Formats: sequence, C-alpha cells, structure tokens
Amino acid sequence: MKRRTLLAATGAAGLATVALGGPAVARPAGRGPSVALVPLDDRPVNTYCAEMTAASAGAEVLLPPRDLLGRFFTPGDGAGIARWLDGTDGVDGYVISVSMLAYGGLIASRTAAPALADALRNLEAIRRLRTRGSDTVIEVHDTIQRLAITSTGTDLDNYRDLLVQWAKLYDQVVNLGQEALRAQLDAVRARIPDAVVEDYLAARARNHQVNRLMVEWVADGTISHLVLSEDDTAPVGLARAERVELEALVARLGVGDRVEIFPGADEVNALLVARVVAAGAAPTYRVEYAGVSGEGWTAALEGIPFAENIRRHVTSVGGRVVTGDADIVLAVNTPSATTGQRGADLDAFVGRIGELLAAGTPVVVVDPLIVNKGDHDLVSRMETRLDLPALLSYSGWNTGGNALGLALAHGTARWAYLRSSGSGLGVPELRGPARAHAEYLLYRFVKDDPWKNVVQADAYAHARAQGWDPLALTAEQKRYFDGWVRDRLVPLTERYFADHFAGHELVLGTRGRKTFTATLDRVTAVRVELPWDRLFEVTLEPSLRLR
Repeated sequence: MKRRTLLAATGAAGLATVALGGPAVARPAGRGPSVALVPLDDRPVNTYCAEMTAASAGAEVLLPPRDLLGRFFTPGDGAGIARWLDGTDGVDGYVISVSMLAYGGLIASRTAAPALADALRNLEAIRRLRTRGSDTVIEVHDTIQRLAITSTGTDLDNYRDLLVQWAKLYDQVVNLGQEALRAQLDAVRARIPDAVVEDYLAARARNHQVNRLMVEWVADGTISHLVLSEDDTAPVGLARAERVELEALVARLGVGDRVEIFPGADEVNALLVARVVAAGAAPTYRVEYAGVSGEGWTAALEGIPFAENIRRHVTSVGGRVVTGDADIVLAVNTPSATTGQRGADLDAFVGRIGELLAAGTPVVVVDPLIVNKGDHDLVSRMETRLDLPALLSYSGWNTGGNALGLALAHGTARWAYLRSSGSGLGVPELRGPARAHAEYLLYRFVKDDPWKNVVQADAYAHARAQGWDPLALTAEQKRYFDGWVRDRLVPLTERYFADHFAGHELVLGTRGRKTFTATLDRVTAVRVELPWDRLFEVTLEPSLRLR
C-alpha cells in the first residue's frame, strides 16, 4: 500500500508534498527546509515520526525508495541506499542510520550475517557526500547493540533471556572483576549452544568496530555530528563495556562536542531531523518532574540516570538544559517516592502543566515511566484538565529514551517553527504545518495510551487464544489482524479527536503582536495497518481538517 504523502495539499498556497520513496531533488526556492533521511528501518517510528516532526515545522523529509528499506526480517539494500545517497542534491542536511546503510536495518545489525567488508563499502557513501560539499550537514546515528537478540518465533528464542543474563554476568566477572559470580556465569554459558554465542559475539565485534570508525570519521571531519545510542541496555553488560571504550575514544580524539552517547535508538531519526530543522535556534529547556528527580532515577532498559539522558538528548537536538527561565519546559513523568503519594503527585504535576500553558509557556510532556506504553493515570488526568492541542508534544512510547527523544524532537521542531513564523510567510502557509502538528499529536496520544493499554492488549489476548504468536504472525494472520485492528482503532481515533481535540484552537503562528489561530474541525481519514507481521506496533495516520 502506498504511504501517505508528507503533507496533504493545503490549497494553492500549500506546502510541498513528499511521498515515501519519492526522488531526492533540490527544493524549489521559497519552500521549507528539506532533510534526506536514511532511517533505522521502515517502521512508522523511524519514517512517519520523522516525517511528521519535520512537517510540523514546515519541512520535508526525503526517504529512499520503499523497496530499498526492507521489511521485518528482510534486510534493506544498503548498497542501493548508498547509490540513492549519491544521487541526492539540494537538501539542507542528511540524517543517516548506520544500521540501515551498513547492514540493512536494526534487526539485520543484530546478527553476524552482514559482512564487515560489505558494510564498510556501503558506508563509503558518507565519505562521498563529504567530498561533494565541505559544508554539508551530515548527521549520523549508529547503535550500540542491545543485549537481547530479536524474537524470531523460532527455537532461537529459547536462548534470548539466557544470552542477556550471560552478557551481564560476563561483564561483571571479566570486566568488573566480580569473581563471586563466575560459577553462575559458567552455569548460564553451559546452557547456550556455542553457535548462538559465536554469532552473537561476532555481530557485537563487527558493530563495535563500525561504532569506533564513526567516531574517527567525526574526528577527521567526515561526519558533522554523531549519536551512538544504546539500544535497550542495562547498568551492566557487554553494551556497557563497549560504551566505556567508545567514551574513552571520544575523549582521546577530542570530539565530545560532536558526539553524544545515550540510551535509546528508535527516537534518533526524528531527533536528528529536528536538529537540522531547528538549526541555529539553540533552545533552552527547564525540567520539571512529576515525582522523584531524574538525577536519582534510571528508567528501565537504561544504564544512566534519566536526568543525564535528558541532558544528552537535549544536546543532540541542539539545545541546553537550564535551571531558571527557559524557552521550553520538559514536564517529565517520574515515579513517586511512595505508592500512596502517586495520586497527589500526578494531580500537582498536571496542575502545574496547566499553569504553564495558561501563562503561554511552551510545554513538552515526556512519559517514560512504563516500558512500551503511556501511563494511563497521567494521560487520563491530562485529558480532563488540559487543552491537549496546546502542548508542544507528548510521547510515552516504548523505552524511556524513546519517549524522551520523540517528544523532544516534535516539540523542538514545532517551537522553532512558531518562533520564526513572523518571517514573512502568509497565513495560508502556516496552516499545513499546524495541521501536521495536530495530526502527529493526536497520533501520539491514541497510539501511546488507548492503543497500547487497551487495543493492543486485547489483540495479544485474542491471538494467543487462537494459538497464534502475536510477535510472529503468518501472512494470513497478519491480514486478519489488519482488519481486526482497523475496525477498533479507526473509530477510537475519531472518538478521541471528538472528545479532546475538536473545537479547540490551534496556534498557526504570529505576526508582531498578533497570533493567528485555526479551529480543529474534524477527522477526514484514518489509515491503520500493521507495518510488520506482529502486533507490537501499528501504522496510525489520521488526517484532520482545520477551519
């Protein structure tokens, strides 16, 4: 099925449209910024989220042809994407996932199958981009391999948790000298076949070598800026040891101002797109927490305090965390000190967000508390007490770093656009970005709360009741659930809009002291399907009308 265009037509004065897989061409004069993106993989979080982040700021994202990106266990065509990059021209910046360009995507990067020689050959496309232009903005993202292998629905899944346990114990015993754990390490290792461990270690060794090479390319000027994200990590494990080595290399080469290393992965495409779109804006952010301080709380599947992860993500998007007056407030949902205090903390937190919005302060809501979904106790309070479309952004998707980066990217891009909206664009041109912003905000709330907390949970139960694996559907089962999910999620999205968005005013931009607004009218279409043969994520693309 053909993907939606980046922006639907907005009339004679509307913004340009770019379809997924459209050609990378120079943008016409007078159009917004454009970014050529090589995504981590073809899932919506790595394509649609980056597109909508850009669209909310009047910018375009250009992606490689769809057939080059692969799908699920079918790797993308790194060599073909390298050729596509060779043919790009006239864009304002590049955002390139090493996992896709080198190996064919995130899942392919977790196995030893892609050869190092092929990966290095594909990566030479980055060198060629630099040769073509000394001032070309080249933002690069590489992942530090996560501890777990990908669930495949095969016998390999029997060793998934054991490999994580072994990787943690190995780091503790061999790298950190905790000899008391050696017997436990040996016992776990004895339960895993040699071939499984060898493939796992071969993939890690290859990926680590490429991680190091990317840091070296920052040092020699090939890469403008690099993010090395730790994909589902922990305080101990082989990923920790690799990160420490990379941090030492960054320090030795003196490139700490151009390299960030932090927990996350899927959010980085959108984060770096926002960095390009908001280049030069240099926003400041003040952090306010719902519960305990992020200085003393580490999110699940991460290895550093969340406050430090915030600082690193903010730096990556081109901003700075401050303690006083700031351009944007990051309202972050952290756990309460005690269970009994939770309700009062959330009430005060949502009340504080309402005060900030009433005062005209831009607010980004980050909901990292629960892995894989938003905190319904928070979202339900926001729904009843806040003007949701007045927020810059919200995200509660997947890991803490994912939620943080997706909300930060959208909010930063939108803030930068509103800040520059008085630069001469006519009011009609402001409507397209505003509508994209509202569509993406609606997507986030529906996807991260009712989809994750209700519809997906029901879908998992329904699949298992029929003896199906929700993470490894057959083609026939996938077709069945495309309809099953669509029948539930389309009307749910329409109701959510009617309850929390319809009739609300949306800020388009400003001219001097005048603020232009439009009213959110109705949902005109909702596209829903499963992007992969599993129930973990969903394609949800609402289209809205303003009046």
